[in-house]
Amino acid sequence: MAINKTLVEFFGDGAVQTLADVTLVKASLRSRRTPVAFHALIAADNNSAESLFLAFLLMAWENQDTSQDSELVIGGPNIELVEIVKDGVVAIADRYVFPVIITAPRPPTNTLPNPNNV
Repeated sequence: MAINKTLVEFFGDGAVQTLADVTLVKASLRSRRTPVAFHALIAADNNSAESLFLAFLLMAWENQDTSQDSELVIGGPNIELVEIVKDGVVAIADRYVFPVIITAPRPPTNTLPNPNNV
């Protein structure tokens, strides 16, 4: 049976939702494991969309439902140390490689599944 975690259990303190909005606190987008599993986000006034998405992905990986009927399975990660060049400066970075499986349930129908999705 799927384990449906609350928004706070999944995205940390301060996560709230209404009918129209979802609000997350940047400072909560961090690993809660000991030792820390990842260092993905340094909260700033102008975090890039990419860095925020990475923090969401890593939080989903760390807090995912591991039951067999889960709708989201994030494997790995395989972590590699890589050199990146940014503004002419070489820096060391962690590269996370995740296989992701998403199972999207369909509404029930009275017909057999169509393998061609037609």
